[in-house]
Amino acid sequence: MTSFDAKTRLLNERLQFVDLDQEQRAALARSLPVISASLDSALDTFYAKAKSNPETAKFFASEAHIQSAKSRQAKHWELIASAKFDSQYIDAATMIGKTHARLGLEPRWYIGGYALIIESILKSVIEKHLDGFLYRKKAKDIGTDVAAIMKAALVDMDYAISVYLDALQEEREKAEAERMILNGQQEEALASLEECLLRLAGGDLTATIAKELAPQFAGLRANFNAALSKLDETFGAIVGAAEETANNAGELVTATDDMARRTEQQAASLEETAAALEEITTISRLAASRADEARRVVGNATDEARKSGSVVEQAVTAMSAIEDSSRKITQIISVIDQISFQTNLLALNAGVEAARAGEAGKGFAVVAQEVRELAQKSAEAAREIKDLIDKSFEDVLLGVSLVNRTGEALHHIGDQVIKINGHIDAIAGSAREQSAGVSEINTAVTNMDQMTQQNAAMVEQTSAATHTLMQVSTTLMGLVDQFTVSGGRRVAAGSRQRDARRYG
Repeated sequence: MTSFDAKTRLLNERLQFVDLDQEQRAALARSLPVISASLDSALDTFYAKAKSNPETAKFFASEAHIQSAKSRQAKHWELIASAKFDSQYIDAATMIGKTHARLGLEPRWYIGGYALIIESILKSVIEKHLDGFLYRKKAKDIGTDVAAIMKAALVDMDYAISVYLDALQEEREKAEAERMILNGQQEEALASLEECLLRLAGGDLTATIAKELAPQFAGLRANFNAALSKLDETFGAIVGAAEETANNAGELVTATDDMARRTEQQAASLEETAAALEEITTISRLAASRADEARRVVGNATDEARKSGSVVEQAVTAMSAIEDSSRKITQIISVIDQISFQTNLLALNAGVEAARAGEAGKGFAVVAQEVRELAQKSAEAAREIKDLIDKSFEDVLLGVSLVNRTGEALHHIGDQVIKINGHIDAIAGSAREQSAGVSEINTAVTNMDQMTQQNAAMVEQTSAATHTLMQVSTTLMGLVDQFTVSGGRRVAAGSRQRDARRYG
């Protein structure tokens, strides 16, 4: 956001706060002719008052100066009465404010002048709206009342702003005094810190700030002393660690040589282990392949068992159909038996009637006898067929029972085959997992063999690095020896030179 945009936003906030909306702006613009006509008298009143007051008279060098200021004031009031409040107004108001600040004109004289000018403007506007003989006195009274209220409000605003500015001035003076004190304390703290830093630059790690500083710099003093103490302690530890590193370098070389030999032996053992694992991997693959083949065979057996169960179910259905047919035939035989019984009874009755008829019924009696014998034979044949059907029905029931038991046995066999198939699947899966695991182990051992070979090369490099480490530690001791620490120098220069020749 630009500076002009910020000024426009602030002006709009003020206009919105006092509800100077479009309607009131239009009313203000309509009053422009009245305001313009009243400005000459209003400004004369203001500048007459300004010349008579010693505090304001000093801002005007001559009458020409007053007339120039009056002309600018008239133009600014006309700009206000236009109710545009645009960039031209912002620039004009900004210039007036900066001019007052440059001249040192206090806001109370500016507000007081506005009170005199607004009084004249308000009276002119009221008289314009209440023009006429009957309202003339009323307009004068209203103008006086409104002017009194406006002046009281502006004087109250002036006084409040003056108190506010006085308070700000007191705060500035107080802040300035505190700043001067703080500057003195800061210079003292910086001088102490500079002295200690000079000693520190010379290698003195015991150069703490002993002088008490102002409370706001107490933390700085404590932190600096703590940091320096920690640095002193750290350098002391570095000296001891460097000496210990130099003493242990020879032992480290011997240890790395032993490690190299052990690494070579380990590499040979890993190579043999890798060969053995390769054989185990091949065997595991074969076992997994055979387990898969067994799983396929058991799967085929399961399918056959399912098919056999289906055939048995069809046989049971057929036997049930035969059982139903046997029942129907038995019912038919029973009907035939009843017919034979009735025929025999009818033939017997016919023979009795033929005997009663005498000679005339002899022929009919012979026929009745034949029919009776035929009926008896039919009854005997029906009984024999019924016996055969009953025997066949019993055989069918036995066959149905046996077929049902066979179906149950086949179903049980199928379930067992399915369970066996599940176990075979699990065995095959385990065999595959075992084969994969052995392959992974074989790969891991191969990688270990490679890493062991790399470790052997690294051990040789480590052995060379230990000699370099001894030289570096000697150089480090020479550098640390330049500093003064609270415990003094830990190792003499001659001792370090002997160690350098020993391990170099």
